[in-house]
Amino acid sequence: MKTSRSSTSPQLHGRLGLERAGGAGGDLHDVYFRIRQNILDGELKPGEIINQVHVARQLGVSRTPVREALRMLQAEGLIEAQFQHRMHVTRVTPQEVDAVYAMWILNQSLAMALTLPRHSAADLRRLSASHRAMRACCPPQQGPQAGWEQQHRQFHQLLIAHAGPVLEAAIESCWSRSERARRSHWHSTASAWRESAAEHQALLKACRAGAVQEAIALMCRQLARVALGVIADIDPGYSPQAITEALCLAMGSMVSLGGMGAGSKARKNNPGLQLMQELLAAVRASHHEGHIA
Repeated sequence: MKTSRSSTSPQLHGRLGLERAGGAGGDLHDVYFRIRQNILDGELKPGEIINQVHVARQLGVSRTPVREALRMLQAEGLIEAQFQHRMHVTRVTPQEVDAVYAMWILNQSLAMALTLPRHSAADLRRLSASHRAMRACCPPQQGPQAGWEQQHRQFHQLLIAHAGPVLEAAIESCWSRSERARRSHWHSTASAWRESAAEHQALLKACRAGAVQEAIALMCRQLARVALGVIADIDPGYSPQAITEALCLAMGSMVSLGGMGAGSKARKNNPGLQLMQELLAAVRASHHEGHIA
């Protein structure tokens, strides 16, 4: 029987897959990973309460590693504290997606601008090999299979390999904070992975050609497309202002934050704004067709 989302019954945590595993269950990383995966996989739904005592009992460990794991998940935005310090799974909001992807677009653009001009022949061979491995895990008629996510992450890590640890950490945070929303969107949109495959092919081609600005524009497009699809799934009426401004900053140097200091004509012709309008039209058309079907 499914437990109410507001319940703190131990039955809730029977779905966690947190069986006793001897000493392994006491490892902080192990506790963190298991709870996190069940949030990302949807086993723990938004709004459901995670009770430290019940989780610790299920694992056969003390509350200390459970408490620390929950703090780590709270820092990722996957859970939050309620009254009397009760933890519950957060809901994905359009505001969060808008902010996270705006930061991602800006950080990714800078990281790629620092990395791509420094790509060696060996770097490009590794990028090509990673792309082949990613395609092997994504058959045309089946979509992403086991191992695809790992290869996907590796491909994108190679795009920022020379950006330095600070930028890499900032981008990694965006990956983590967006993972649940991205997974949900991929599962609900059949064409999403096909568009992603074409974008990765174009990215690789631009990197091989040394076309830095083209590669950055392609990356901005991919991030914005995914974000807008996620936001449309949550709230079709939401206006993603942060992503719009991030695209204008990343793709049009004449436009400053908020459009201040630039004429209306310059802003209208900004390639970032034009891209945003194109993507919004495509997302709205896609959702309209989905509702008709």
